[in-house]
Amino acid sequence: MTLLQRCWRWFGQQSRLNKVVIVGFSTALVFFLVPVVVSWFKPTPIHVGVAFYTYERAFLLEGNTKAYFYEKRNLVSNCSLRRIEQTLPKGRARTPDPQSWVLSKFLIENVSDQNITKLRMNIRSPLLGPTTQLFTTPNVEATGELDATAKDGLHTYVISIQAIAPMISAVLSLQTPIDEQLRQFIYMDHGRVTIRVPFLSADQFGTFPLKIARINAMKILNREGVLRTGDETFANEKIEFTMLRHDEPDLKDELVSYRLLPKARVCPEGIAGDW
Repeated sequence: MTLLQRCWRWFGQQSRLNKVVIVGFSTALVFFLVPVVVSWFKPTPIHVGVAFYTYERAFLLEGNTKAYFYEKRNLVSNCSLRRIEQTLPKGRARTPDPQSWVLSKFLIENVSDQNITKLRMNIRSPLLGPTTQLFTTPNVEATGELDATAKDGLHTYVISIQAIAPMISAVLSLQTPIDEQLRQFIYMDHGRVTIRVPFLSADQFGTFPLKIARINAMKILNREGVLRTGDETFANEKIEFTMLRHDEPDLKDELVSYRLLPKARVCPEGIAGDW
């Protein structure tokens, strides 16, 4: 009690500005510690990890050739994780339109011995927007929608999963096309890539504060490969193209307005997935 009285007297002696700073810092500390303290007394049966990526589908024109490629990168480090490329005759190969996306991938694990049903997770990030799409591995069914009521500028995406079986994991991907605004945020402003999960809820444990973990970007990709193909490797990707008939005129590839993403870094395999 004496210690509390001394602290209160000390607080009363501070200037108004200092009081505002102290209250703000204390509030932030409480919000940070609550999920940790709660997890000590009531461990959540759901573990969630995250990693961020960019994915680009485009081509380079070099002399009489067209080098068409797919490339997946670690968004945080800009390390290339996988690139497949095929050289084609310039103007004679019709390929999908160039495009790039940013992806937030979540590894969700049910570490309990019971079904988790009606799982609901709110996700807030500057990497989300009206064009965001949700993709999942085949072992779960999930739906998602953007919450249009968010007021503070950070988009909120709500994911609902009907059920996750005991002791299994699933990978959920939120994929957003890179428009000029997102390109500016990532490559010009070097904006901080953040993710928040304000709460997680399910039939088995109600609403629960959740702290998500950073996971090596390669680990999630490999786990997704296992869940999609049964083999611990990347899911198969194929270069899709068609060749023009000899009597068809050349394509005007040079007129495509797409701008390539800044060149990826070539990193040692062991650290390419690190944050």
